[in-house]
Amino acid sequence: MGVTVQVRDLDPAVNDRLKGAAAAKGLSYSEYLRRELTRIAEKLRIEERWREVTAAHRLQAEGQAITAVFDRPRLDIPMDEVVQGIREDRDSR
Repeated sequence: MGVTVQVRDLDPAVNDRLKGAAAAKGLSYSEYLRRELTRIAEKLRIEERWREVTAAHRLQAEGQAITAVFDRPRLDIPMDEVVQGIREDRDSR
C-alpha cells in the first residue's frame, strides 16, 4: 500500500500550474503528482548510480580496484523497456 504525502505552504501559483499540467494531460491531480514524484525519484536513483560509475572510472584510471563500486546485482532490464522509459519521460516534458 502506498503512503500519503502532505505538502504545506505550497505557493498558490505553483498549485495552479500543477493542476493545469495535470488537466492538460487528462490526469487527476493526484495521479499527475504521483507520476512526477516517481519520475523525480527515478532520476535521483540514476544520478546516484552515475556518480558511482564515474567514481569507479576515476579509480580505475588511477589504477585502483573498483569492485566495491560495482558490487550491485544486475537489473537485467531489456533494452526496449529502457528505450520506452526514456521516450515516455521525454514525452512527458
